[in-house]
Order: sequence, then structure tokens, then C-alpha cells
Amino acid sequence: MTELSRRTFLGGVATAVILPTVAGVASADGASPLRAVDLTTEHTVNPLGIDAARPRLGWRLTADGVGRRQSAYQIWAASSPDLLAAGRPDVMDTGQVASAAQTAVAWPGPQPVSRTRYHWMVRAWDENGLVGPWSDTAWFESALLSKQDWTADWIGSGIAVPAPLNLAAYEQAVPLQPGHTLGQSFTSSTGVASAAALVFVSSATAGCTVTIRRDGPAGAVLGQRAVTGLTGIARPTVDLDTVAPAGVFYLELSDVVGQLLWTGALSDVVPGGSAFTDGQPVAGDRSFAVLPPPPPANPLLRSEFDVTGPVVSARLYVVGLGYALGWINNQAVSAAVLSPSWTGYGQRVAYTTHDVTGQLRPGRNAIGFALGRGFFASRIPDAKDWYLTPGVAEPVLRAQLEIRYADGSRATVRSGTDWQVTEGPTTYDGVYAGESYDAQRAAALQGWTSAGFAATGWRAAAKAAAPSGQLWAQVGDVIGADAPVAPVKVYHPVAGVWVCDFGVTMSGWATVRTTAAAGTVIKAQYGEKLGADGRVFVGAAGSADNPSMVGRFQQDRYTARGGGQEEWTPSFTFKGFRYLEVSGVDTQPDVVAIPVHNQVASTMALDPGDPTYRQISDAFGRTVLNNLHSVPSDTPAYSKQGWTGDAHFASQGMLYGYGLAGLFDKWLEDIRLTQQANGLIGVVAPISGQPSFYTPTWTGLYPHLVRRYWLAYGDLSVPDRHFDAVRAHVDYLVANLSDGLANDSLADWMSPGHSTPPEGGQLVGTAYVIKALRDGSAVADALGETDQAARWRATEADLTTRFNTAFLDPAAGIYRTAVDVGYRQTSNAVPLAFGLVPVDHVGPVLGNLIADITNRGGHLNTGCAGTAALPYALSDNGRADVAHTLLRQRDYPSFGYWFDQGATTLWEQWEATARSHDHYFLGSPVQWLVERVLGVEVLEPGWARFRVAPRAFGAAPAASISLDTVRGPVRVAWRDDASFALDLEVPVNAVAEVTLPDGSTRELGSGTYHL
Repeated sequence: MTELSRRTFLGGVATAVILPTVAGVASADGASPLRAVDLTTEHTVNPLGIDAARPRLGWRLTADGVGRRQSAYQIWAASSPDLLAAGRPDVMDTGQVASAAQTAVAWPGPQPVSRTRYHWMVRAWDENGLVGPWSDTAWFESALLSKQDWTADWIGSGIAVPAPLNLAAYEQAVPLQPGHTLGQSFTSSTGVASAAALVFVSSATAGCTVTIRRDGPAGAVLGQRAVTGLTGIARPTVDLDTVAPAGVFYLELSDVVGQLLWTGALSDVVPGGSAFTDGQPVAGDRSFAVLPPPPPANPLLRSEFDVTGPVVSARLYVVGLGYALGWINNQAVSAAVLSPSWTGYGQRVAYTTHDVTGQLRPGRNAIGFALGRGFFASRIPDAKDWYLTPGVAEPVLRAQLEIRYADGSRATVRSGTDWQVTEGPTTYDGVYAGESYDAQRAAALQGWTSAGFAATGWRAAAKAAAPSGQLWAQVGDVIGADAPVAPVKVYHPVAGVWVCDFGVTMSGWATVRTTAAAGTVIKAQYGEKLGADGRVFVGAAGSADNPSMVGRFQQDRYTARGGGQEEWTPSFTFKGFRYLEVSGVDTQPDVVAIPVHNQVASTMALDPGDPTYRQISDAFGRTVLNNLHSVPSDTPAYSKQGWTGDAHFASQGMLYGYGLAGLFDKWLEDIRLTQQANGLIGVVAPISGQPSFYTPTWTGLYPHLVRRYWLAYGDLSVPDRHFDAVRAHVDYLVANLSDGLANDSLADWMSPGHSTPPEGGQLVGTAYVIKALRDGSAVADALGETDQAARWRATEADLTTRFNTAFLDPAAGIYRTAVDVGYRQTSNAVPLAFGLVPVDHVGPVLGNLIADITNRGGHLNTGCAGTAALPYALSDNGRADVAHTLLRQRDYPSFGYWFDQGATTLWEQWEATARSHDHYFLGSPVQWLVERVLGVEVLEPGWARFRVAPRAFGAAPAASISLDTVRGPVRVAWRDDASFALDLEVPVNAVAEVTLPDGSTRELGSGTYHL
């Protein structure tokens, strides 16, 4: 097992060539074969429209031989590819730069100027000082880099819809006692259609009566509803049959069943309102949300312009909020959907750049946009409380088309009040509810994006207020549609209803083709589950299955045009679903599902050898893709929000599985922009109405992801850009310890039979503060902030001592909290996995953990934090066999239990009654499969050095993995039958530290090896 020989990867007959060294081999003419390939700018191939002051350049390297590495590079940049080909770089020549860097190399040339394309190429010197050939040419094009470059107006419908009232605060939580009432008065300057309280349920489920009155506790009842099945953080809601005129209102909770607390603020913060207990005013205010009447149909905006000569280039810069679909001369300007990217609109706003040169024609041209609401302009009763993004308005557009003619002249078409606007066929667009589309109205608008359209009834567009956020040029990883998926089964449970089963859970929408009489309303109900009657089940509004929504949920409605075959695909709302129920038609419709998500590259092919492990890995990958829509969300059906905790447990598996340099870079900035002055960051990002609170297991994702991004992509600009915010947040977590420990509000979320952990969040929360200190220290070290790193390490050591003093029972060999609920696996797995257990106590703590697993029939009893820790706690202490036993179980609670229930994705809870069937936060074992079963783990930034040390044997006789890293492919395959054998491929300019099961080690440079 100690001999190295060249062979075909993953099998084959070894050659007789013995490789005692890893030195490089020069070509016959003395030149190096080292060649740069796969050039990127801003982690994207040939990006159009970037606004980086110093774009990040990157490349991979190829070369024959072994041990090949880069010792220097040279970059040329020019204003045209012809100049590069002629050897005359007129923008930049770095000369020979002694450096091994090949990822995220900061642009060494002059600062880019607006609307300019830069062409560049690179060559590298090898470990012997020999220079290789020049790469092929790459390019990037700058966008509009200053405010002055934008001359277009923000425009919209001119219809003013007032913002909803929304108070979300967790400063106090007052219990609703049996026989008593809690209330909140408020003044609304607009009509009220719906109201909701924000409560915390402390029993398994709870219920209450929600009442809204005019004026105060004794006022006339405008609406009342009994709500049951509330869990966790819930929003008991009441809807009014008719919109109540502006004035003073009173929201009341009564008739409690179970235990719930109404959250709120300690001070009086609601203008014209007050908190009440039993009809009497008290200090502070209670959290609530109030929605105004539903808004008008989504707007269409159009204009016409002349093209006066041969066009050399045309660029369209556009931002439509929340979403925009654009056409020129009836041709779509992009295949992207749900664009631009969702951001915290009060901090920054994304715009996109499009090459539309080929869409222009001599003479008269037309340009048009259909706007969607998304998270920017949600104004309908499906957007309750924390789903509301503050400071939003009606949909708006800013578009600027810049044309360059062959004679050197230029022309600009700008959005402005000379454009025309009307209400379009999308009459309803709700993030959670779905869409309504009137095909009869669409027929009347036929041709509206073509020149010469008679815009009868259209009006002048109104100038709109600009969002407060700064414009940001979005590139790469756009949201797009995959190939259609046909149903595997279609059945007809009742007259007029057709149910389609697509075989897998996905996110996106469906295309429906059918015939119907004019005016027929066809409903398409999306869902992840079926009810006992075989129909799509989404749960009653306000129930435990659907606690946040009112009215419709994930339902599209199409009003037929009539007169023949009709086809419709939604544009502005994505859903999470496996099943689609179409109602309102007599004959079976033709339906296909369209998966929709950020178009990120797949970077991992994992075969862990075991069937259950394959199911876990496949389900994890599918679940991740289903949750990529501008942010990594927790579920595409329900929340759709970028919850930090979910990604904390899944992000490393995500980084192995997909190319997320662009999306995670964007999301890290979303996270940073949620930060408050005290250092606290949001539990979700982009910022929304959701209040943040102290939860290290969730918000500790920030230092974790900054560090992991740097390791994955070798991009030091990310730690550099985020360090001040990371420092503020890590210091916040430490400063807000309670009696030296962390009280975490969420901690080990969703263990079997529970949502919040029964043992409380103090132990796990404190462990995750220690982890945040470690992540922060690593980032500080990377940036040369050695004093800060030393201070954090000293704090970490002190907190570790306090942790063991508080939670370790040394005589029993058990970690426990002050809440006595019996033995908890998470409380013991986390200290073992984090290396917090004193050496003398590892054996007893491990033994008690194994005993509990054994007593449970080999099952886990953990939520998100414990499930992430368990396999590491076991395998890193010599008991991989127990990890295999519990991860491969097929009965409750286990992954296999889900799969035997028909799961194709990961679920929110271990129970068969799980609400969501598309949550990745329990998918952390995929990281363990990579790092312990295959043994691959990145050690130095950008995969410059990585470990290969398989150690969790016993599940299968063989396993393999291929990872497409920023340096190139890393491939590992082992088999453990009569003897152990390992095949390995190391990319150029990287080093692998290999440890074999017998303890022997090797340090291997680039090449393909058989050990």
C-alpha cells in the first residue's frame, strides 16, 4: 500500500512506471506544458455587465506529469482580441509575477470604466521556472459604474397603495391566560383587509380566537375567527369580509387553548395605539401586521424608438422591481426568470445587462416590460407579518438601452414619462399565494411589444420614487428554467379534477395546455403532499400545516380565452411541489412541470457505496437546487426565506455539491446588510420584517460561511470585505452571554417529537459561540489580524472551561442541561464533535452516547445541531460502525424512514406528518460522507492543499467521489476487499495530504495515483 504507480483512474492495470518523486517533466523543446484554461472574471465566464472596481480573475491549469505547480504568471489585457493575438496589450501587461495564486487574483490593471469590454489572457511558469503557452482569450464587460451613467427615470403605474402596518418585536412575550384577553389598538390611514398577531407557542400546539374591532375593546366586531393547530412562531389571523375604512382598530386574542405568548415591544412604539390586558391599557405594544386592500393588476410598460443605421452593439441595462420580463420587437431579452435577484431593497437593488444587438432592426422598434411583485411589492393577504419587507412600493422600472452605430454615433432609449403603461393580464401576483392570469385581457393586448401596436386605453407612465438601495450589477448564476418534466402518473379523483404526480419534489411552476369555454377559471393547485382523498393537500389556512397563509396558497388561476387550445405558464411566483391538481376542465389537460432555480454548476459526483447513503446524497442535492432562488432558502413552498441556521448546517455540503461562488458572495452581502449597530445580524437575509434575536446556531452562520467561502474559492477579498461585520457579530455573541453562557432561542431545532429543543438552547448555543470564535479567529489569521485572533482564542479557551463546568457531569460521563428531560444525544454529540470534552472524559461520554443509541434500537434522537454532530462524534472517536448503523436505519426516526414514505427530498421533521418536504437543514451527513467516508477535506484556500484520509469504513466495500474545484478535478476512489486500494487525482498547483488506513502518509502533488 505504500508504492505509488501511474494507472487509469478508478481501476485498470497499473503500469510498470514507479514514481519515487513528484517532480515535473518539461516538454521536449524546453518549454513548460503548463497551460491556463477555464478563465473566469468575478467567478463567471465572460461576464457581461460587472461593476467591480477590481474584478477577480481566475484560471485553472493543465499539464502532463506529476507535481506540477505554478511559480509565476503573466497577464495581458487589451481593448480587442486582435491586439492580444498580435502581442500588443494596450491595457495592461503585468510582466512576470512570482506567485502561485490562480484564483481571485485582483485585476492588476487600470480601474475599469463604464460600458467597456476588456480582453485578457494569462500564461504561467512552472515549478522549474519554464514558461507555458498563453491561454485562450477571455473577456469581461463593465456596466454603468457611476450614478451619472444612469439617465433613465424610475417609472411605474402611478397608483399609490399604502404600505401595511407591521410591528415585529421580541422584547417581551406575554402569555394569554384562560379566561383573559390580550389586545392591541392601532390607527390605520388606509382600509384594513386582514390582521394578524405574532405569537410564540410554548405547548405542542395551541389555538385562540382572533377578533378585530372598531375603536377599542368595546368596539363593534368587524371580524372574528377561531384558530387552531398553531405551532412555533405563529400568526393567528383574521380576515374581513369587506375592507374596513381607515380609522382606529383593536386586535384581540382570547379563548386560549394550549399555551401561547403574544410577543411585542417593551416601550410604546405604535403611533396611535396601545397594548391591552383584559380590556385595560398597559405599557408597551404587541407585535401585529395589518394589510390594506389587494393591489391592482401588474403593470405593463412600453415604448417605441427608431434605429437609424447599422448597429455595432446595443446594451440594455434594466432593473424591474420586484421582477421584470422584457421584450424587444416581441423577442425576449433574456432567458432568465424571476429577475433581477431578490435583495434587501432598502440597502441595494440589482440590475442586469443584456446584449440585444441582434434584436434591433432598421426603422421602428418596440420595447416592453411586464413587472411582477415578488418580495418588493407584495400587498396581498398571503404575505403575513415577518414575510413583509419594509419600505416597499408598487412595481417600478428603470431601463436604459444604449445603441452604438457603425459610424461611431450613439443613441439612448430611456424609461420615462413618455412611455406608456396599462394593467396587464397578470391580475394577481402573490409570493406565497400564486398568480391569476386573464387570457381574455391578454388577447386584447396581443402585439403590445411590437412596433405599431395601437395602445388604445394606455396612459402615460408615471415617474416613480427610486428605491433607497444602491444599484448593484448582477452577473452569473441567474435563475432559469430546466427542461420540462412530464408527470409519471395522472388520475381523475372527482369530476373536473385532474391530479398529476411528477415523481420527484421540485420547485418552479407548470405549463398547462387545455381547452375551455371563454371565462372559465382553471385552478392549478401545487403541493408536496396528497390528502387521504388523493387530492393535493396544503392544509387549511392558519393550521399547523399552513400557519402563515390565508386564503389561497400555491394556487394559480387562469381565466380562459376560449375558442381553442390554450397554453399558460406562470411568470412571477415559484412553488414547491411534487403534485399538481388542475380543476375546472372536463378533459384531461396536457401538463408538464418546469423546475426553476439558480443555474449553478453541479460540482460533485458522489458514490458512497451504500444505497441509503446514495438516497441521502441525491435527496440533499435535489433539495438544495429546489431552494436556490436568489438566496438559499429553507423551503420553496412555505417560508422561501434565507434562514441562516438552515444554511449553517448544510453550507459545506452545498459548497462541495454546487458552484456557489456567485450566489454565496451575493448572499453574504445580504447578510452583512442586515447587521444592526450592536452587531446582531438577521436570522434571515435579505432583511425582512422578521425580528432577529440571539441564536448563535443560526447567526453564527456568518463567520462560518465567510471562512468556508475563502477555503472553497481562495478568494481573500470576501473575508477582507466582511471582517469588520464578522468581528462585530462575534463580539456581540460573546457580549450577550447570560451568566457566562449562551441562551439560544432555536438551538437543536426539530428533534423527533419536538420543534424547540426540550433541553433548552443553552448548551448548544454556548458550543456555537465557541465555534463562532474559532471561525472568526481563522478569518482574522487570514487577514493578518493576529491580535484579534489571539483575543478570540483566549475567549474560546475560557468559554470552553465554563462550558464543561456548567454542563459536564464528570462522575456520570454525561453532558446535561439545567432542564432535566433525561439523556439527550445532542447534548453529548456536540461536545464530542467540537472537541470540547476533556481527554480523560472522552471514553465515558462516548460510551454513554453509544449506549443511548443502542437503547433506541440504533436510532438518532437529534435535531439539526445534533444530526450534524453525531456522525463526527462517533467516527472521530473510533466508532464509525455506530454512525453507519444510525444513518442507515429505515424506520422512524431516520432518513430511510422518509425514503420508505416516498420521499425524494429531505423533510423538515422526522415525522411522517412533516409540514415541508423540501428542507435541507437535516442534510448535514452529506458533509460527513465527503469528509470521513471518502476522507476528502479542503485544508488551504482554493484547494491549494487538501486532505485525503478515509476513516469511516464499514458501510460498503467501495466508494468514490469527483469534486470539480476551482483548481480542477479532485477524484478519490477506494475499495476495501481483500486489501485496501486508493485511486487519487490531484489537480495542477495543488497538494494532497494522504493518510492510509495503516497510518502511513504521503504528500502528493498533481497527477493520478494508485496506492
